[in-house]
Amino acid sequence: MTETKPKYKLEVFEGPLDLLLSLITKNKIDICDIPISLILEQYMEYLSEMEKMDMDIAGEFITMASELMLIKSRMLFPKNDEEEEEDPRAALAAALLEYKRAKEAAVLLNGMFSEYSGRFAKESDTFPVKRDEQPTDMDSELLHKAFVRLINRSKLYSAPPEKVFAPLLRGRMVSVSEKILCIIKRLRVKTKDSFDELMLLCENRSELVASFMAILELAKARRIELEEDENGELYIILNTHSNRKAVTENAE
Repeated sequence: MTETKPKYKLEVFEGPLDLLLSLITKNKIDICDIPISLILEQYMEYLSEMEKMDMDIAGEFITMASELMLIKSRMLFPKNDEEEEEDPRAALAAALLEYKRAKEAAVLLNGMFSEYSGRFAKESDTFPVKRDEQPTDMDSELLHKAFVRLINRSKLYSAPPEKVFAPLLRGRMVSVSEKILCIIKRLRVKTKDSFDELMLLCENRSELVASFMAILELAKARRIELEEDENGELYIILNTHSNRKAVTENAE
């Protein structure tokens, strides 16, 4: 009765590590404690089968065979009790563990690809509001028209006197952040305010410039909206859906 040798499916092994991992799995061996003699014997049987089938043996398989022989020979050397020598199998065990993890990850990713590769994500039907948009040309044009009209109808904004710097040095300078808070407070009460009425409350040029710059900042931050009625009068409307945090930081 002839002895039957195990037959290998050569096509399933992608390299020497794949073959070694298969042999270790079949023999139920701990990767960190490989019996090199047994694994080397079965590994060489596999190479012998490849030769019988007239298959070209890749150089990496032969290189691994030589490494296994080297490990086996090193394990036969007498051990020095005084010095702790590194296990000759340590590097091979580390390479096999890394290959095993990569192979398991490949199986997982292949399953995910099979399940999700044919899917397409649907874009949202709603368009996000961009908080950092600059004022539109229409906003700038409306403010310019309203400011020119206001200057023409008010004596407060007429040509400056000859000694224009004297009152500016004596008076208190009004900051833009101060006017931003003032305008927001008015709009929270009225919701909608007239540009002319708001600007006519200014008592000097400093307050006028600060108020105009404050309106520009609020329009830039989308805290307010500008609306012109049929008579050409400009109104400022509080935008309740805007980002309040950015305006608060600017004001502070």
